[in-house]
Parts: sequence; structure tokens; C-alpha cells
Amino acid sequence: MSENIVRLMEENLLAVFNERDPQRRLTVVRRNYAPDVRWSDPEGTVIGQDRLHERAQELLDGPLSGLTFTQSGPVYQTANLGLLAFDVVPLDRAAGAGSSEPLISGYDVAIVENDVIAQLFTVITTGPIPR
Repeated sequence: MSENIVRLMEENLLAVFNERDPQRRLTVVRRNYAPDVRWSDPEGTVIGQDRLHERAQELLDGPLSGLTFTQSGPVYQTANLGLLAFDVVPLDRAAGAGSSEPLISGYDVAIVENDVIAQLFTVITTGPIPR
């Protein structure tokens, strides 16, 4: 198993889409994604590091405000493809308060080329699609 793919998938979830500080997030984006990365989610596709970073901020400021991602299993991989399941829960539940079901569940799939994420796909399996 490639430790790089595990790191990329976990940082994609926790250090990019869960990171509220824009500068810390941008540092990880620059390190972990191809300059022309393509990210597709239920809302559409964005291309490039800057658009991925901007879209993450839009989600965190909008429909994901007050919510947090949690990893809901290990990173699975084959060849240069990684998959990581996630749940979205209120921030207070991530700290251990409450025990109800996640508001949103899904998984991220990434194609890794030259040790960075070249393509990223987010699939929502349960709950509302963030808008």
C-alpha cells in the first residue's frame, strides 16, 4: 500500500475540506494537487488549485458552516487510485457530544499522478447534497 496515497487522501479530507484557515488550506492544496487538478462533486467540476481552494472555502462558509468531516474508514487503494469514506457531523458531535447519525455521508476517490492528486471525485451517498 502506498503511504503517499494514504497521506493524500487523509489530508484531502482533513487538511483541505475540513480546514477553516484559508492559508493553511492553500499550503496543503499547493503541495497535494496537480496545478490543473479536476474536482467533480454533485455541484459540478472545478479545474485548478485555485478553484478547488475557492470552492472548499465556499462550502465551509456556506452549507458546511458549523459542520465537520470525519473519516469513516481506512483509505482503500489500487494502483494509483485512492478511496476514502467520510461522514459530516455537527462540530460538537465530532468532539464527542451526541450520538445520532451523520448528516451527510459519502466518499472521495482520487487518481494520483506524479505523487499528487490529478483528479478528485466526491460522491454523496446519504443526506442532502451540499449547495
